[in-house]
Amino acid sequence: MSEYKSRMERRQKSLQNSGKKKKGLFKKIFLSALLVFLFMMLAGTIAVAVIISNAPALDPSKLKNVSATRIYGKDDSGKPVLLATIGSKNRVYAPIDKIPKVVQDAFISTEDTRFYQHFGIDPVRIGGAVVANITHGFGAEGASTLDQQLIKLSYLTPKKTLTRKIQEAYLAVKLDREYSKKQILEMYLNKIYFEEQAYGVAAAAKTYFGLDVDHLDQITLPQAAMLAAIPKSPAYYDPLKHPDNAKKRRDLVLDLMVKNHKITKEEAEKAKQVSIKEMLKNHKETQENENEHNSTAVITMLQKLYVDTGKIDSTQWSQGGLRIYTTINKKAQDTVEEILNNDANFNGVKANFQAGISIIDTKTGAILAVGGGRHYKYGTNYAITGDARTGYGNQVGSTAKPIIDYGPAIEYLKWPTNHTLVDEPHAYSDGRTVTNWDNRYYGKMTMKEALALSRNIPAIETLQTVDKQAGVDSVVDFANKLGIPIKRSAFNETYAIGSFVSNPLQMAGAYAAFGNDGNYNEPYAIEYIMYPDGRKVSFDHDEHPAMHDYTAYMITDMLKAVIDHGTYAGPSLSGYVVAGKSGSTNPDEYAQQRYHLTPYEMAHGILDSWFVGYTPDITAAVWTGYDANLNVKNKGYIMVSPYEQHISHQLFGQIIRRLASPSTPDWQQPNSVVRKGSALYVRGTQPAEEPQEKQQAKIDAPSGLSAKYNPADQSVTLSWNYSGSNVSFEVAQSFNGSFRPITTTHDHQVVVRQLTPGETYVFSVTAVEDGTDNRSDPVKVTIKIPGADSSSNANQGNGNNGSVNNGNGTDQNNGSGGTGTDNNGNGQSGNGAGNGNENNGNGNNNSNGQNSNGGATNNPGDQNGSGQTGSGQQNGNGGNKGRNNVREQDNGQSPGVQTSKPQKNSD
Repeated sequence: MSEYKSRMERRQKSLQNSGKKKKGLFKKIFLSALLVFLFMMLAGTIAVAVIISNAPALDPSKLKNVSATRIYGKDDSGKPVLLATIGSKNRVYAPIDKIPKVVQDAFISTEDTRFYQHFGIDPVRIGGAVVANITHGFGAEGASTLDQQLIKLSYLTPKKTLTRKIQEAYLAVKLDREYSKKQILEMYLNKIYFEEQAYGVAAAAKTYFGLDVDHLDQITLPQAAMLAAIPKSPAYYDPLKHPDNAKKRRDLVLDLMVKNHKITKEEAEKAKQVSIKEMLKNHKETQENENEHNSTAVITMLQKLYVDTGKIDSTQWSQGGLRIYTTINKKAQDTVEEILNNDANFNGVKANFQAGISIIDTKTGAILAVGGGRHYKYGTNYAITGDARTGYGNQVGSTAKPIIDYGPAIEYLKWPTNHTLVDEPHAYSDGRTVTNWDNRYYGKMTMKEALALSRNIPAIETLQTVDKQAGVDSVVDFANKLGIPIKRSAFNETYAIGSFVSNPLQMAGAYAAFGNDGNYNEPYAIEYIMYPDGRKVSFDHDEHPAMHDYTAYMITDMLKAVIDHGTYAGPSLSGYVVAGKSGSTNPDEYAQQRYHLTPYEMAHGILDSWFVGYTPDITAAVWTGYDANLNVKNKGYIMVSPYEQHISHQLFGQIIRRLASPSTPDWQQPNSVVRKGSALYVRGTQPAEEPQEKQQAKIDAPSGLSAKYNPADQSVTLSWNYSGSNVSFEVAQSFNGSFRPITTTHDHQVVVRQLTPGETYVFSVTAVEDGTDNRSDPVKVTIKIPGADSSSNANQGNGNNGSVNNGNGTDQNNGSGGTGTDNNGNGQSGNGAGNGNENNGNGNNNSNGQNSNGGATNNPGDQNGSGQTGSGQQNGNGGNKGRNNVREQDNGQSPGVQTSKPQKNSD
């Protein structure tokens, strides 16, 4: 019994000890959790205290004033220089006593119904927001009071972060303690942004309703609701631009005012019957350019590329206070604006003739300058978008050929630059025929010649061949890698000659990759932004290899030929390392129907004219054409004339001469490229070397080489004799001491144009036996072109068998007549109508008194006829786009070198 009792006692004691252990363990866990909680509370309190300590101090000047956003560019040394300011002018401060109660009620009902009850933050709204954020994620719903919104507009970034919200709440409470509710509401109503560059309700009432600050008491209920509706999203609810959106939002504000017992339901329904048009009947136009500096094209470019895409918060952009540091080069921007604002560059055009220019750094993609249009203020920025016909861009014409045709042919098929193509009657794959503009065909030619002369059929043949051998997806991919966002579903063979749309900035980005060893950089304009709260936000851009370096170099080599002796028709760029391509488009069926174009206009008219080119340092894209939207009011001014077509070339040439350096080194040939004669090959595809005894044999050289200056169009005719057959002649020109081939012909003469007055030129001619590498020694001739102040032409130069014989010829004096300046012949008749500045005044009865031939302003087509009557001596056209009425028409874009295969003059 005692033993049993002893066991029971031990068991009870064990149970008692077990209970004590469990209680001890629970106590330890509880105490540990409590300590962790207290520690976290302490840490949180410390963190909040630190955040609050870093909050800015309340500053009355910041609360009341709108801070201007400053946009900086760079000078030539790379130092920041102010380009523009935004938000510094269109402000009217209205005391709260002048702001009608109906306006106050509309804003309070919409933004903060408990404004007069809370102490800067509203715990009731916070509770609702917490539930919404837990349910739908952080930031799903806000609980900001008017106090908090004022703090955010004055000091902080709109980005929703915990740090910002803590500082915002702290400052809102502090604001509510230091200022009365009326003062807070007054500052808020004078701070908010309303689109149309209007800050505050007084400026908005002036802009939308024509009411100045002394007549705000005339604001009606629907107008008050409209004012309260706009700030939620100023661009979207702007009644001038989006009346339907504005009406829906206004009507919602009226309902909120009913819910908040500020108006009756009957009053709201009556106000809803007032149309937006009726409310805006006294709308006043704001200053189109309210900036302190004349760089509005930069501002609209930043809006398009950064604000509209969400890279910069639209509210922060609207409210101001930013310091934006851009890549814009002040000299380049000033140059572009000066060129576009100089009416002398647009002689004879109608009022709605427009132009857009984009210049970027070839190596980095940094945007150096944008020209939004002639005398640009606000509206369509033609540097980054198109006109009303497309809303996005303009058809690019033959500037597409390196991107769609010849680039892919080299990249995927490894064609050499002398790959043979045939300019002959041809058809699209669906059987529809396509012809060149002049219904002529030049037969066999190299790929380089086809691009330089902008022949269309070889381009279409090239695309079709790439499609068969590599697939059209490879072409789409090639273009996409160059930043040209064409879609496979929309792709068709007319893309070979540029029936798709783009804009100067995109085209500059694409061409820059050819000049940057095949590496593409997305054009970008902002390096970093300093926000009002002291944050520095840097911006990056996309960069990637777009093609092999051999493709880039070989395309560049071919595009240099466009400048030297192809379709380029701008001022002489002799001595500059530059490559480029022209392009133009004719009307489509949409344009024909809208503008009632005649069959002649459809066959011969031009809508868009381009020139895109690059040096190793800068890339420039120029678009010109008529603003078709304005044409609705100015019927008839949509077609670009042959003279006007060359304005894009002229502007491009001016940009290169003013911003590029003639001492810039040429592109270095990569190891992946092999040069044989004048042709370039992808390494490994070049012809095998012939045995030494068969490599080259000397053949007879041409004889009697002479250079004759033609004052009518400031060209030089090279002619020579040769008695053999089955021989072609390679004509070359000396550039910086080395000879560069400019054309090959079977004829015994060529015409060289685009020569600079006062310059001395050396040309050579070498006979080459067809089908072999057998060549003659070159024969050379030197000729000096008369300067602008010269009273007589250069002497004729003769050369024999390699010797140079200057001045052996007869002088040919200019005829008498008026003196032209740059392009103007002052309406004089007859060849050589006086000496012009850069251009001899070869007026030939030009009806507009403008010389379209010669000198630094060459507008000739192939074989410009002398003695013709009219404007521009009937400049030549360049090729038919065929399908879909899209035709590349390089009107009057002189090939520079003309053989005896003439093109007929166009109308």
